[in-house]
Amino acid sequence: MQISKRSVLLLGLILLVACSPVSSPTDSPLEAIKEFSVLAGFRESDLSFVETTTMGNSPNGNLLVDLYQDEEGRRFYIEPITNTVVEMDARTLLPSHGESPEGTQMEAAELEQRAVSFIHAALPQFSSLQGDLTCEMGNKGANYFFDWRMKTTEVNFMPPFIQVAMTTSGDMFGYINTVTLP
Repeated sequence: MQISKRSVLLLGLILLVACSPVSSPTDSPLEAIKEFSVLAGFRESDLSFVETTTMGNSPNGNLLVDLYQDEEGRRFYIEPITNTVVEMDARTLLPSHGESPEGTQMEAAELEQRAVSFIHAALPQFSSLQGDLTCEMGNKGANYFFDWRMKTTEVNFMPPFIQVAMTTSGDMFGYINTVTLP
């Protein structure tokens, strides 16, 4: 039996592909959360898987995500195909209702600059997306919200958006990104 060069090359290619690891943009959800946490200035913390759930803030309100929680109580929602942090919720870490956060109090412009810097670091494609987004800022007492919403004509539960929520002391307690969903 004679084997052609083409058959040997094809067999080698098949073996190479079969034995190669499958990689995603981030190796694991834990690595994605770690990278996010470093950018946000959170201290290192052990993470626990909580459940697979739906993301109510997604455009159709039904995106399946994996939920992890750190030791301090922050909840990280991961889109499992790309291992992307699509939401972080740390409202449980906020001071009690009516209390001002401890530490230095920042002006809205400085908080906005922090939010923009974080978004540029977390989403390298943000600069190219900005032309399609409208920006709004709002606050509820000592909590500020910076939103970038997609101009869309699609009928969705809610339009795709990015939000960074911060206290006047500059601590991030909320993040949502549905603009870059696959």
